Amino acid sequence: MQMNPRLTDLRCIRCATLWAPGDYAEGCPSCLAAGHPATLECRYDATESGNVMPLPVLQAVTLGEGDTPCLEAPDLADAEGIGKLWLKCESANPTGSHKDRMAAQLISRALLAGATRVAAASSGNAGVSIAAYCAAAGLQADIAITQNCPPLQREAMERFGARLRTFEDSLARWPYVEDLCRNHGAFAGTNYLNPPVGTHPYGVEGYKPIATEILNVCATPTDIIVPTARGDLLWGILLGWQHLLQSGRIARLPRLHAVEPYARLSRARATGDARGLWESATQQYSIAGGTCTLQSLEALARSGGTPVDVSDAAAAAAQQRLERRGISTELSSAAALAAVSQLRRSGVLDAESSVVLMLTSDGRRG
Repeated sequence: MQMNPRLTDLRCIRCATLWAPGDYAEGCPSCLAAGHPATLECRYDATESGNVMPLPVLQAVTLGEGDTPCLEAPDLADAEGIGKLWLKCESANPTGSHKDRMAAQLISRALLAGATRVAAASSGNAGVSIAAYCAAAGLQADIAITQNCPPLQREAMERFGARLRTFEDSLARWPYVEDLCRNHGAFAGTNYLNPPVGTHPYGVEGYKPIATEILNVCATPTDIIVPTARGDLLWGILLGWQHLLQSGRIARLPRLHAVEPYARLSRARATGDARGLWESATQQYSIAGGTCTLQSLEALARSGGTPVDVSDAAAAAAQQRLERRGISTELSSAAALAAVSQLRRSGVLDAESSVVLMLTSDGRRG
């Protein structure tokens, strides 16, 4: 295991300042000091092979993540009035969600940095994944959860040896994780700032291979629909497609659309400021919370995508549609299918559209 020698620097997506390779769990130091938390984007030497998706850590800890099925669903495409539709089934990852891709890079970096423990705020898939990969790497996982953490998620974290600490709500977890990371030597497994920034940029890079996997099955789709909370997956997929564009393997970027249970990104985009708080009740716990991030807005802007608000009722109806064809998803994953109808009605999608839905997790622990 080693850091990629072709990783040259990290660039702030807000102020464009370049930073030397290293650990920036709080994003760009300059923007943080100015009160605008901003993600850093990894950059690689131009001699990096265009056929190899560059990642920060080489020979990373792995449990077999990636290369998940991408299933064509012509019946759903016909029902929605679009050209083609594929289901990218991330539940095939080792712990059942897309988070394993990020955890592989993140935990590997923690090992290389000499950490002995990883601290995270998660009541769901990220916590389970971090706990599993910490177990594989021999690191301690300290995870802050909320009181409404699904019991099966809690039990899975505990089985992997994580130490759990319970808090009243999601925002209350962050000061605890911040203290562990800033004062007790823990490596940051998730955001802990408020307003938030994306997860450690090396971890988010782990989502980039999704773009290649989709390309190999679907060519370049017109649109990809991504369930979104703080936007790590949305941003990571964009980074993958950007690499494919820069290396000449594709001629254009697909549009990335962010699915939310209620309006956050549309409000942030209207004001030009991602630092607001737009809380509301939802059963879509994996994409809940009242905050969003600058990286989500940037992914939408670069790809020409749009935020889509999907109600719990619409997500539940989509969940049943997927179950009738043998696919189990958690509610927030099924929301991606519900978003297709809304985008079709609004004219964003049409009969020529080719669409990939990111089904981020199955329904086993929902």
